[in-house]
Amino acid sequence: MKEQENQRFPYNPCYEDDEVDLYELWLVLKKRKKIVISITFLFTAIAVILCFILPPTYKTEATLMPLGGQKGSLSSLLSSLPISVPINNSQSKLTVEAVLKSRTLRERIIKDLNLLPLLFPDKWNSKEKKWILKNKNDKPPTLLEGEEKLKKLISVSTDRKTGVITLSVEFKEKPKVAYEIANTALKEAQNILNEKSFTLARKYRIYIGKQLNIARRKLLEVEEIYKKFIEGKIKNVPLIFGTEEDAFKYGKLKGELLVKQKQLEILESDKNPSKALSPQQIRKLKNEIENLKNQLQKLQSKVNFVSLPDYQLNLQKLQAQLSIAQGLFETLVKEYEMAKAQEMKEQISFQIIDPPYVPDKNKPYKPKKKLIIAVAFISGLFLGIFAAFFKEWLDNVRKRHQEENNA
Repeated sequence: MKEQENQRFPYNPCYEDDEVDLYELWLVLKKRKKIVISITFLFTAIAVILCFILPPTYKTEATLMPLGGQKGSLSSLLSSLPISVPINNSQSKLTVEAVLKSRTLRERIIKDLNLLPLLFPDKWNSKEKKWILKNKNDKPPTLLEGEEKLKKLISVSTDRKTGVITLSVEFKEKPKVAYEIANTALKEAQNILNEKSFTLARKYRIYIGKQLNIARRKLLEVEEIYKKFIEGKIKNVPLIFGTEEDAFKYGKLKGELLVKQKQLEILESDKNPSKALSPQQIRKLKNEIENLKNQLQKLQSKVNFVSLPDYQLNLQKLQAQLSIAQGLFETLVKEYEMAKAQEMKEQISFQIIDPPYVPDKNKPYKPKKKLIIAVAFISGLFLGIFAAFFKEWLDNVRKRHQEENNA
């Protein structure tokens, strides 16, 4: 029975040599302590030297909140007005974050602050104020090269929950330059937004502004004519809503229309096949007639002929036109104010929450000396311990081979 149990549950002896003896590990470290101390000291010393060699880097930050860009309701308003205004329903994709990351912004910063000598100090002779060109093929750094280098110094991040944008700028050895870059970036970003964000409301406001200026001139003109007419200085009312050029053009187009209509009438009534035009030519003539009618219809609203000798009728005409001019002017003034308010809603801008600051010269952002030394010390300690055990294992293997050879 015992033999069967032994066969079913074989005995696996546990050798003491396989167990990890912490005391033996401690003896190995104590024996090889010079290796551990030497490597740890070497790593720490290199870290300390690097902390003194690496130039200090200063960092400034600014936080800002995007504003505006709200979609307005001007499209439905414009479609109901009896005027022709170009409408673009596509909303601008220009954002504050995109502008802060744009190449255009970085190029403007370099131009405003003249940063190329600071970005390439090795190639700039500060005493002679010129670039160091060793060979004929050497060329001064370009604006594009400076923009690529400045790109590494500026970082932009956005908090997706709050929408707050953080602008960070780093610069070596000169904390004030970091502040100037951040401050200039905010100013130029606002300028770019004002230049690029040409929204629907802005287009409408510009159009209404132009119409308002025309209405103002017309109103002053009507008032002046009315005054002279009452004083008896003029007896016939001249063209007010329209110019002599418009009247001449109207008459010219009217004459062309009559000629072409007569031509079409003659061609359609002529039954001589040799003189008949092709269907394409007749269709072309009809299109020209239709086009002339459209032009006359548009021009007719501009031309108002009121040259009548009768005093009472002229006075009534002037009073009516004065009322029209005043009503038009008041309506356009209200529309212009509404357009300005809507433009402010749709305009993309930002509000600075925390402005950039001049970093403390005694507190550089990098190098972080304590962190570098701590990481170097821990890395050296672990590498020293590994080297100590490796040395001990190597000596044991060599000793075992010697014993086997001697045996």
